[in-house]
Amino acid sequence: MILAEELALVAISPSSGSHGVGLRSELNACLAGLLIADLLLDHVIEIGDKQERVVVTGSSQPTNKPLAAATAVVIERGPKIKAILSHMDRGLSRLLGVGTWDAVVLGLVDDGVVAATRRGLRPRNDVRQPFVRDAIVATLRVAATGAGDIDLRTAALLSMLGPAHLLEVVAPNRSERAQARSRIDHALDGTPLEPIGTIVRRLISDAAASVAVASVAVTG
Repeated sequence: MILAEELALVAISPSSGSHGVGLRSELNACLAGLLIADLLLDHVIEIGDKQERVVVTGSSQPTNKPLAAATAVVIERGPKIKAILSHMDRGLSRLLGVGTWDAVVLGLVDDGVVAATRRGLRPRNDVRQPFVRDAIVATLRVAATGAGDIDLRTAALLSMLGPAHLLEVVAPNRSERAQARSRIDHALDGTPLEPIGTIVRRLISDAAASVAVASVAVTG
């Protein structure tokens, strides 16, 4: 299972069958970041001479349809990571016919982890194998509230919980949240994936600032 699929499972509420918390735009940004992280971990792409750029290696192939489409977006919009992530939702929509969230969820459907029925353009997702989600959440809770080292893959997933507004899922107790937030915010510090976490947060912050400016303009 790829990182973006794991984040989608964490975000899906088993009771409602849809993403439980956070805005879709923020989840999309985080999922896009994890698609790029997976491509880096699989050596399909690599960080270029400059830290905020990537290049296709040609030495490895993407392992599933969403990653293949994400690679096409890298080729089309690269080498700057920010440009790639900004275009990911539109790029996947053009290549796969669905945006980032649906592309990732449909990958889970293909793997038999969730079931989805379409009503118009909005899929409804039911966690078919809840133990898979439970195992992912349990691993992230240990990583978020513990003090030990974590592997790079878990660190990448953990780093997106904050911007995706999923802190409470892995730190349900208020007493744990300060530590969990710190672990999330610094999970990728000093790692090869640090630029991904930084740029995802920047994109979300820029989008929020734009909305705030537009709101002030309308109300003013």
